[in-house]
Amino acid sequence: MTHSKQATRAFKASLAATPQLNVDEALSDAVANLQQALESGHTEPSTSSYSAESTNDDESHGLSSLPLPPSSLVLKLLKRAKVEHQRIFDEQPSLDLTTVIGYCQKVFFAIEPYSIAAFIIVNTSLLFLLRGLTDQAKLEVQICRADLIHYLEVLPQNVDFAVRKLPLVAAHSMENITALHLACGLAVESSIQASAWDLISTAARMALSAGLHRLGRRSSDNEQRIKRVTFWSIYAMDRSMALSFGRAPNIQDYDIQTDRLTLPEDTDSPTGPMLACWVDVAELQGQTYHQLYSAHAQNQPLESKVAAAKQLAARCLELQRDFQVNDQSLSEHVEQYSNSYNHFFEGLQVQEIGFQSLLAMIYRMVPPIESDHPLQFGRDCILSARAALKSHNEGWSKVGATGKISDDDWRVFIHWSTLFSPFVPFICVFGNVIAQCDLQDLALLGEFVSTLQSAAEQSHSIKKLHYACNSFHQIAKAFVARRSQHLHPSATGANNISTDWQAFDGTSGEYSSQSLSDTQLSQQDWDSMLSEWDLGLGTLDARQMSSFLDLLPND
Repeated sequence: MTHSKQATRAFKASLAATPQLNVDEALSDAVANLQQALESGHTEPSTSSYSAESTNDDESHGLSSLPLPPSSLVLKLLKRAKVEHQRIFDEQPSLDLTTVIGYCQKVFFAIEPYSIAAFIIVNTSLLFLLRGLTDQAKLEVQICRADLIHYLEVLPQNVDFAVRKLPLVAAHSMENITALHLACGLAVESSIQASAWDLISTAARMALSAGLHRLGRRSSDNEQRIKRVTFWSIYAMDRSMALSFGRAPNIQDYDIQTDRLTLPEDTDSPTGPMLACWVDVAELQGQTYHQLYSAHAQNQPLESKVAAAKQLAARCLELQRDFQVNDQSLSEHVEQYSNSYNHFFEGLQVQEIGFQSLLAMIYRMVPPIESDHPLQFGRDCILSARAALKSHNEGWSKVGATGKISDDDWRVFIHWSTLFSPFVPFICVFGNVIAQCDLQDLALLGEFVSTLQSAAEQSHSIKKLHYACNSFHQIAKAFVARRSQHLHPSATGANNISTDWQAFDGTSGEYSSQSLSDTQLSQQDWDSMLSEWDLGLGTLDARQMSSFLDLLPND
């Protein structure tokens, strides 16, 4: 949120300080509309944040009155899971079929009151099982499209309701830890980032209280294996969200004794290498926050932060190379699960977007050497930011636009990738368009915006993302058009941008020297867009980097 507000205000101020640019109505309106949307969203907190109520028994928390799929359908889903591999066990390696069956028995054939956590686990598991149904499987379990859509809507609502009923002080049991972890994942899918952070923070503290960070020597015991996988899954989520929110993680590396995951001993899922890689990346994300973005790091000299950034970037590139080496073998292994292959590709793209977004954040600290333009980032930062947007666009072209995955899956993809990662790449590319009049970057922004359209009507968060990104794109397009007219008066409008740019002989050097004096935006202004994580705005400050769209208008 704050990145967008700072970018808009500073850009607007720069235009006001540049009378010779003769800003036209289109550019002024684009800036004003975006600023109004951002400012209007500042007054109300998110209505989706969870507020736990202290209750204990089923009669008081009212879960028995919530709608559930019929037990006959649940039995068919579980029987099918016994004979055909299910996506849920790839995405949630801390769960297995025996565990899911046990919890379903507790809820659907209750002999005694069941816990809120058990209810959350059952609803989440059924949601994943239903979501993974192929067309043939829908016929086998005899579920019509209308009922499927209904249950896909009801089950997340049940989880939301149950989470609100969790006691403020709960036992640090594996059941409660697992339920919170699963609920966090659903909150991320719904892009309720503030609630997701609350849930994973609580799960992390419970995991520490339960001693999951100090399991000691590796054991082949299945219970220990589940605890180990659960701990490192929570660790990875905690670190990723902490960096996005500009906060210190709940779990510190220096306090961990639990062995890292080993494959295939801890999980033989084809997506196991993704989880193992995510843990390594999460460790790097924690180091990135501590060395570059924490309050302590902000007070360090630039030279120290640049040196740290280069070391962190080298480690990130090493992890990226190691993961890419395994891409082909992973793809071949997962092809045996035909109904999971496209979702596996989604996972690879999410991982790649995460790598490039993290690199952009790290390289942000390295000042450019080829230009002193206040909106100019370093070459490596721009390359990483472009790569993040291109990976998103590639995901759309390969699986989204081709219909290989459902519209709902594309929505989930955006929530786990673009909305889960900090907004830095888009802002960096936007800044480069303004600084260099880069038409390729302008086209990249436009393509990115177009990929959001199909999912915008399914998700308020994506609708807000589409609105904000489209507004920035319109600002950039209008600015480039106006700049071209200013430098080449013979131009008549935005349609002549390509012609105008040919006059620059395909380079940005000549343009950069002229635009620097015309764009009255200081380096300090631009730094504030991306570096000032605590601007005195309370809970709505720049620390909520990944959830900055929560407060934009829905319409």
